[in-house]
Amino acid sequence: MHFPLLLLGITVVSGIIINDNGGGGRSYGNGFSSSSSEEHGNRPRPHRPRPSRPNPPRGPRCPNDWMTFNRSQGPWCVKVFSGTGTAFYAQEQCKTHGATLTGVQDGNERSQIANAARIVNNANGGGSDVWIDGKRRAECPWKAACAPNDTFEWTDGHTTGTAGFWWPGIEPSGSWNDQWRFQSCLVIHVSVADGQMGNWGYPHGSMDDEHCQQTWRMYACGKRPS
Repeated sequence: MHFPLLLLGITVVSGIIINDNGGGGRSYGNGFSSSSSEEHGNRPRPHRPRPSRPNPPRGPRCPNDWMTFNRSQGPWCVKVFSGTGTAFYAQEQCKTHGATLTGVQDGNERSQIANAARIVNNANGGGSDVWIDGKRRAECPWKAACAPNDTFEWTDGHTTGTAGFWWPGIEPSGSWNDQWRFQSCLVIHVSVADGQMGNWGYPHGSMDDEHCQQTWRMYACGKRPS
């Protein structure tokens, strides 16, 4: 009898027995399986676009035509305006813009304000300084009473420190007259071009104490962004 051949045939047949697992697909003894969407009656899912994400809320910003100074105490918006008047007039005009006369935090701010004022100045005939914030301290009524950087203080509610001060020559001089008393307000000198001096031969961008009743044709306003 040919027992070896008979056993071999049984082994081969058992290796190809099809196992119907009842799940709609077919499993073969070699470990492979087959199925299709046609056999299951399934169809590919249609692609659905993801909903767009809403834009994050925008933080406070300065108006487009105002300069933005990024200070450690928060951003500060500044613009130079044309308008002839005293320091009191300039302050009232700033209020109409939701602002106040601005101080200068550092030399960079002072230079940028002076350069912006130059453009306004030249468009209106030149020769003017620009009003800024700053009030003479009561304990410093004359020049010798206090050191230059201690003579004035900022009152705009945002500017701090003394890094923005730059006094040329003998300033702040604290000049006095019987009508207006001490010079208790501040201006920045503005020249018409690089390499030229401003009023009284002082450099462009330098500061000067001034009688608040004096009239100038420009003022610099500052406010928090909104």
